Amino acid sequence: MTTKERILEAARRLFNAEGTAAVSTNHVAAAAGISPGNLYYHFRNKEEIIRAIFEQLSATWDSLFTLPTDRPPTLDDLQRLVANNFLVLWDYRFLYRELIALLRRDEVLQRRYQEVRQRGFTGFEELFAAFVAAGVLRQPASSTTMHQLATLCWLISEFWLPTLEVGGQVVDSPHMQEGVDLMMEVLRPYLL
Repeated sequence: MTTKERILEAARRLFNAEGTAAVSTNHVAAAAGISPGNLYYHFRNKEEIIRAIFEQLSATWDSLFTLPTDRPPTLDDLQRLVANNFLVLWDYRFLYRELIALLRRDEVLQRRYQEVRQRGFTGFEELFAAFVAAGVLRQPASSTTMHQLATLCWLISEFWLPTLEVGGQVVDSPHMQEGVDLMMEVLRPYLL
């Protein structure tokens, strides 16, 4: 693992555990086992670290939301995609817990997030079309319905963790299955 990767891994662990406001670059350097100067060689500030972690998340999404190339997708593939999505949400939970505040504080992150989000909506529609073509899902009645379905799934993904926390629950990884179940319930009317 490179020094840069160690920094990002340490920062993600700390941010997930304590939140970004409570964690300084000195905390991250100590957790990565390096000097603050070495950290600053790779990242000028905490915002650059958060941006780099977001890029890791984006790359993870790109690799996650792929379908088999040697056969049509199945219901098992759909369930796997949904479940893996929530595993990724858990791994990067600080981003979801603090999403609005992080985007307001960092215009660069906000622009990049909007680009990735738009790509995600397009990707959702492409995935949905592939499952329709494979006979796993029913085609929504209109493009408006498709957009609403994509919005519902995105809302569940983006705001499942904050919803639990606002409700006063101590959130742990088993709560992710509840999010999976909720998203599958939204998709259930379209299952064939």
